[in-house]
Amino acid sequence: MGDDGPTGLIMNHAYGLNDVILLQVASDPENPKRLVRVRNPWGNSEWNGAWGAGSEELVTYEKDLLAYVNSLPVDEQFLLDADDGTFFMEYSEWKDIFSTLFLNVDFPDEWTGVRFKSAWTKNNSGGLP
Repeated sequence: MGDDGPTGLIMNHAYGLNDVILLQVASDPENPKRLVRVRNPWGNSEWNGAWGAGSEELVTYEKDLLAYVNSLPVDEQFLLDADDGTFFMEYSEWKDIFSTLFLNVDFPDEWTGVRFKSAWTKNNSGGLP
């Protein structure tokens, strides 16, 4: 498989997990959809499976997805079908395809913190995973 695999994703490449969504859909309020909003920082190479641009799910739930997108802060809004690097995936597919998750918390400026450089040790992390 080349850089862009059959999924549309780039192998061995980092993507940002911008949101985890329980999408309430008007046509089926008893069964919300578990989605993730993912972004390729390069701004292209998007997922081409279910919930990706042009997919049946994107067309079927376009109104619900647009309501979600329009509820985001202006600097996070995006066009559903644009090749801009931002896309949706079903949570179950995301967890099967991506093998590593790095977590970062963006604390408010008024908070202080301690940064650890070097190795993950029992002294700075509560033990080895």
